[in-house]
Amino acid sequence: MRATVICLATVIGLVGASAPARGQTAPPTEAREPHLQGLTAEEAAVLIGKLQDAQEKLRRGEAMYFELMSGAPASYPQTTMSPREAFLAADFSHPFQITRPRIDNPLWKPHQLILAPDGPGNLLADVEVVLGFYGDLDRVKIYYRPPHPF
Repeated sequence: MRATVICLATVIGLVGASAPARGQTAPPTEAREPHLQGLTAEEAAVLIGKLQDAQEKLRRGEAMYFELMSGAPASYPQTTMSPREAFLAADFSHPFQITRPRIDNPLWKPHQLILAPDGPGNLLADVEVVLGFYGDLDRVKIYYRPPHPF
């Protein structure tokens, strides 16, 4: 019973803390380390660096040769964005989670990032990144979705 009360109090505190009162500004969010699964912090940093480097090169007009795809449920405003706009708008600097799934083919190097551009409890971006044989970007797929209901 005591654990239930503490858990409920925590949930109420989190819900109350997520919506600042009118006229108040939200407290600054601290940069947290992403949840990592199947890769090290150094590997995650290299992956983020590749994505940010590709963004900068595209902004400068350099030719980049990897697939870009994006999508969202039909009623979301992200469906009006081109894949390039979605990629350039993504903030890869503070992902919520980065996963390197275990697969049988060592030549296939997929990664999944979960971005929370507007903070926890809001719209999420699932980003699938596939690196090529030499470690360069091969495909980036961004799918916007609502957060899980828990």
